[in-house]
Amino acid sequence: MYAEVVDEADVQTARRVDRQALAVLTREMSRVNNLKALCALAAQWLVIGAAFAAVVVVDRWWMWPIAAVLIATRQHAMLALMHEAAHYHFLSNRKVGDVVADLLCAFPLNMTTAGYRHQHMEHHRYVNTDKDPYWANQQVDTSWHFPRTPVRAAAVFLGDALGIYTPNHLKVVLPWTYWGRLLGGAQPKISRGEHLRYALYVVALLTVLVTTGAWLHWLLLWVLPTTTVMMAFFRMRALGEHPIDIEPKGDETRETRDVKGTFLENFFVAPLNCNYHLTHHAFPSVPFYNLPVMHEQLDKAGLLEDGVNRFDTYLGKRNSLVGYLTRKPETSETMPAEAPQPQRVQLPLHS
Repeated sequence: MYAEVVDEADVQTARRVDRQALAVLTREMSRVNNLKALCALAAQWLVIGAAFAAVVVVDRWWMWPIAAVLIATRQHAMLALMHEAAHYHFLSNRKVGDVVADLLCAFPLNMTTAGYRHQHMEHHRYVNTDKDPYWANQQVDTSWHFPRTPVRAAAVFLGDALGIYTPNHLKVVLPWTYWGRLLGGAQPKISRGEHLRYALYVVALLTVLVTTGAWLHWLLLWVLPTTTVMMAFFRMRALGEHPIDIEPKGDETRETRDVKGTFLENFFVAPLNCNYHLTHHAFPSVPFYNLPVMHEQLDKAGLLEDGVNRFDTYLGKRNSLVGYLTRKPETSETMPAEAPQPQRVQLPLHS
């Protein structure tokens, strides 16, 4: 399915990068490595398990918020793995990939891989246009509108962490959920296989909670972080991926970004190479573990420009995303003349 998607990033990247010369490398980097994917999945659950265990063993109140934040970072990583399945390159067998992604990534976060995939493919096809569901949702939600002063920017992320913006986020993810698709009519319709595995997941979850009595741990260490702390991390990452301009300038390669990030920034904000978002749009067939290689190719081709589509850090002082988000708004006197809109050309997404 995703091989049919054509987005502006691909069209405009093709004008600046010799895609034919990269064809062999792109095909090589697009090979799915099941071991790497499963190891990444196992690593997230090991950290989550360790965080739950720490709460029980340490048995102090201060361990709960520490564990909740740590779990939120790994929930964010599970979203990244669900995203890999949405592009059909989580596992080499697509059907198995969907099953594993649903049971161990999507369902625990109250989402479905197929529901997320439906909107995500529209995002790639119509990125930063009225038909892009992400862009459209962010236009009507003023909390996504930047730049803003440092204090007002911090207030937005604090609002996420405290759950103030939870209703806004739930409206966005509702079409990705099992119940949103079942009762709300969101596409695609739920398949028999999804019904079956969702029932198995619910039975397994209830069995664990009933036998262990860990209802409070589940609510405070799992459910609560998904709607609060994790969303603060998610917003920072999403703001680093695409600008929320009311009128996009028409060049997707300059309106989608790669952020290098420090180790800690990527652990909390952009796990599993989510920071290479322009690279992902340019090469959507490439799994997350090979994105750094393709990022280097874009850099060598001269496509990346500091402060435009490449940032060094999320929170640092120089060439940082936070600096961009808290910059002074452009005025008509400071804005450069608008560049002519590039002609849309239908090109295949894969080299």
